[in-house]
Amino acid sequence: MNLQSIVSRSISPLESGVCSITKLEAGDAFNVIPASVLMRGTIRALSTETLLSLRDRVQHIVETTAATYGANTTITYSPDFYPPTVNDPALYQEFSKSVGALVADNGQVLETEPTMGAEDFSFVAEAIPSTFFMLGQGSGKEPATNYGLHHPHFALDESVMPKGVELHVNL
Repeated sequence: MNLQSIVSRSISPLESGVCSITKLEAGDAFNVIPASVLMRGTIRALSTETLLSLRDRVQHIVETTAATYGANTTITYSPDFYPPTVNDPALYQEFSKSVGALVADNGQVLETEPTMGAEDFSFVAEAIPSTFFMLGQGSGKEPATNYGLHHPHFALDESVMPKGVELHVNL
Protein backbone atom coordinates (compact mmCIF):
# COMPACT_ATOMS: atom_id res chain seq x y z
CA MET A 1 0.00 0.00 0.00
CA ASN A 2 2.85 2.40 0.70
CA LEU A 3 3.88 2.31 -2.95
CA GLN A 4 0.43 3.51 -4.02
CA SER A 5 1.00 6.84 -2.25
CA ILE A 6 4.28 7.69 -3.98
CA VAL A 7 2.77 9.63 -6.88
CA SER A 8 0.33 11.64 -4.75
CA ARG A 9 2.85 12.39 -2.01
CA SER A 10 6.20 12.62 -3.78
CA ILE A 11 5.78 14.55 -7.02
CA SER A 12 4.19 17.83 -7.96
CA PRO A 13 0.51 17.66 -8.85
CA LEU A 14 1.53 19.31 -12.12
CA GLU A 15 3.69 16.28 -13.02
CA SER A 16 2.43 12.88 -14.10
CA GLY A 17 3.64 9.54 -12.87
CA VAL A 18 2.58 5.93 -12.39
CA CYS A 19 3.83 3.43 -9.85
CA SER A 20 1.99 0.11 -10.07
CA ILE A 21 2.55 -3.39 -8.74
CA THR A 22 1.11 -5.59 -11.46
CA LYS A 23 2.19 -9.10 -10.50
CA LEU A 24 2.57 -10.99 -7.21
CA GLU A 25 3.98 -14.49 -6.78
CA ALA A 26 4.05 -16.10 -3.34
CA GLY A 27 3.97 -19.70 -2.15
CA ASP A 28 2.38 -22.84 -3.50
CA ALA A 29 -0.33 -23.61 -0.95
CA PHE A 30 -3.18 -21.65 0.59
CA ASN A 31 -2.33 -22.73 4.14
CA VAL A 32 1.46 -22.26 4.23
CA ILE A 33 3.19 -18.93 4.86
CA PRO A 34 5.52 -18.45 1.88
CA ALA A 35 9.26 -18.04 2.42
CA SER A 36 9.46 -15.34 -0.23
CA VAL A 37 7.36 -13.05 -2.39
CA LEU A 38 8.13 -11.76 -5.86
CA MET A 39 6.52 -8.46 -6.81
CA ARG A 40 6.72 -6.99 -10.30
CA GLY A 41 5.49 -3.68 -11.54
CA THR A 42 6.12 -0.58 -13.55
CA ILE A 43 7.20 2.99 -12.92
CA ARG A 44 6.47 5.57 -15.59
CA ALA A 45 6.61 9.35 -15.92
CA LEU A 46 6.57 12.08 -18.54
CA SER A 47 10.07 13.30 -17.68
CA THR A 48 13.31 11.51 -16.87
CA GLU A 49 13.74 13.60 -13.72
CA THR A 50 10.37 12.50 -12.36
CA LEU A 51 11.00 8.89 -13.38
CA LEU A 52 14.28 8.78 -11.47
CA SER A 53 12.66 10.45 -8.46
CA LEU A 54 9.93 7.80 -8.42
CA ARG A 55 12.53 5.04 -8.61
CA ASP A 56 14.35 6.53 -5.60
CA ARG A 57 11.10 6.66 -3.61
CA VAL A 58 10.27 3.04 -4.48
CA GLN A 59 13.72 1.97 -3.32
CA HIS A 60 13.36 3.86 -0.03
CA ILE A 61 9.83 2.64 0.73
CA VAL A 62 10.55 -0.99 -0.12
CA GLU A 63 13.75 -1.05 1.96
CA THR A 64 12.23 0.67 5.01
CA THR A 65 9.04 -1.40 4.89
CA ALA A 66 11.05 -4.63 4.70
CA ALA A 67 13.26 -3.48 7.59
CA THR A 68 10.17 -2.67 9.69
CA TYR A 69 9.08 -6.31 9.43
CA GLY A 70 12.56 -7.83 9.71
CA ALA A 71 12.54 -8.91 6.08
CA ASN A 72 15.17 -8.73 3.36
CA THR A 73 14.60 -7.11 0.01
CA THR A 74 16.26 -6.95 -3.36
CA ILE A 75 15.11 -4.50 -6.03
CA THR A 76 16.10 -5.16 -9.60
CA TYR A 77 15.17 -2.79 -12.37
CA SER A 78 14.99 -3.93 -15.93
CA PRO A 79 18.30 -3.18 -17.64
CA ASP A 80 16.45 -1.63 -20.55
CA PHE A 81 15.52 1.66 -18.85
CA TYR A 82 13.06 3.47 -21.09
CA PRO A 83 13.15 7.26 -20.84
CA PRO A 84 9.93 9.15 -21.64
CA THR A 85 9.18 9.66 -25.34
CA VAL A 86 9.19 13.42 -25.95
CA ASN A 87 8.46 15.04 -29.31
CA ASP A 88 10.63 17.81 -30.70
CA PRO A 89 8.14 20.75 -30.75
CA ALA A 90 9.28 22.27 -34.06
CA LEU A 91 9.40 18.94 -35.85
CA TYR A 92 5.99 18.00 -34.49
CA GLN A 93 4.47 21.26 -35.76
CA GLU A 94 5.93 20.66 -39.22
CA PHE A 95 4.82 17.03 -39.22
CA SER A 96 1.28 17.76 -38.08
CA LYS A 97 0.79 20.34 -40.83
CA SER A 98 2.16 18.26 -43.68
CA VAL A 99 2.58 14.50 -43.47
CA GLY A 100 0.00 13.86 -40.77
CA ALA A 101 -2.64 15.83 -42.63
CA LEU A 102 -2.27 13.47 -45.62
CA VAL A 103 -3.80 10.54 -43.77
CA ALA A 104 -6.10 12.18 -41.21
CA ASP A 105 -9.80 11.83 -42.00
CA ASN A 106 -10.45 15.56 -41.68
CA GLY A 107 -7.03 16.71 -42.91
CA GLN A 108 -5.83 17.54 -39.39
CA VAL A 109 -3.89 15.61 -36.78
CA LEU A 110 -5.89 14.87 -33.65
CA GLU A 111 -4.16 16.12 -30.52
CA THR A 112 -3.98 13.51 -27.77
CA GLU A 113 -3.07 13.58 -24.11
CA PRO A 114 0.46 12.46 -23.24
CA THR A 115 0.68 8.74 -22.51
CA MET A 116 2.85 6.68 -20.18
CA GLY A 117 3.69 4.15 -22.87
CA ALA A 118 7.32 3.04 -22.89
CA GLU A 119 8.83 2.99 -26.36
CA ASP A 120 12.17 2.02 -27.91
CA PHE A 121 11.67 5.18 -29.94
CA SER A 122 12.46 7.27 -26.85
CA PHE A 123 16.16 6.47 -27.35
CA VAL A 124 16.01 7.87 -30.90
CA ALA A 125 14.19 10.99 -29.67
CA GLU A 126 16.91 11.61 -27.08
CA ALA A 127 19.63 11.47 -29.75
CA ILE A 128 18.08 13.39 -32.65
CA PRO A 129 15.05 15.66 -33.12
CA SER A 130 12.08 13.33 -33.54
CA THR A 131 8.34 13.10 -33.37
CA PHE A 132 6.29 10.09 -32.37
CA PHE A 133 2.83 9.58 -33.78
CA MET A 134 0.06 7.05 -33.30
CA LEU A 135 -2.16 5.81 -36.06
CA GLY A 136 -5.66 5.77 -34.66
CA GLN A 137 -8.30 3.18 -35.08
CA GLY A 138 -11.62 2.70 -33.31
CA SER A 139 -13.99 2.16 -36.19
CA GLY A 140 -17.04 1.56 -34.01
CA LYS A 141 -17.54 -1.81 -35.72
CA GLU A 142 -17.43 -5.25 -34.12
CA PRO A 143 -15.14 -6.41 -32.79
CA ALA A 144 -14.59 -3.12 -30.97
CA THR A 145 -11.26 -1.60 -31.98
CA ASN A 146 -11.06 1.33 -29.59
CA TYR A 147 -9.10 -0.48 -26.87
CA GLY A 148 -5.44 0.23 -26.17
CA LEU A 149 -2.67 -2.12 -27.25
CA HIS A 150 -2.27 -3.79 -23.83
CA HIS A 151 -5.99 -4.06 -23.09
CA PRO A 152 -7.30 -7.65 -23.02
CA HIS A 153 -9.97 -6.74 -25.63
CA PHE A 154 -7.55 -5.09 -28.08
CA ALA A 155 -8.44 -5.86 -31.71
CA LEU A 156 -6.74 -4.41 -34.77
CA ASP A 157 -8.86 -2.59 -37.32
CA GLU A 158 -6.93 -3.63 -40.42
CA SER A 159 -8.64 -0.97 -42.53
CA VAL A 160 -6.25 1.63 -41.07
CA MET A 161 -3.18 -0.17 -42.43
CA PRO A 162 -3.17 1.54 -45.87
CA LYS A 163 -3.14 4.91 -44.06
CA GLY A 164 -0.17 3.75 -42.01
CA VAL A 165 1.70 2.76 -45.16
CA GLU A 166 0.91 6.13 -46.76
CA LEU A 167 2.08 7.92 -43.65
CA HIS A 168 5.44 6.14 -43.59
CA VAL A 169 5.99 6.50 -47.32
CA ASN A 170 5.59 10.28 -46.98
CA LEU A 171 7.90 10.79 -44.00
